[in-house]
Amino acid sequence: MKYPNNSILVVGQAKPSRDDAIYMTHGEFYISLVVERDTGWILDVECNTILSVTSDFVASMFVGKNLKTDLQALEAEIRSRYFALTQKPLIACMKDAYHRYMAVTGEN
Repeated sequence: MKYPNNSILVVGQAKPSRDDAIYMTHGEFYISLVVERDTGWILDVECNTILSVTSDFVASMFVGKNLKTDLQALEAEIRSRYFALTQKPLIACMKDAYHRYMAVTGEN
């Protein structure tokens, strides 16, 4: 997939529980978001989950949402639909990516 020239990649990271396979495999949980620089629209997402269905499910929640304006709605959706040990780390990753995005775009 080719991304538009006005897109940027922001990565959020957080520590998962020591009981989670992601911790044993990667040590940290990461989410990479391809975002339109000016608008905040999320074009693509991937995270370092163990199973691809999990990464696909996370992407389905994020793609088409706006990182600048939909943070609370995304958190609520994660809390109501994503039931894994990485629920809290996913929220933390999203917030970390949001702060990186805001710093890069000068809106923070």
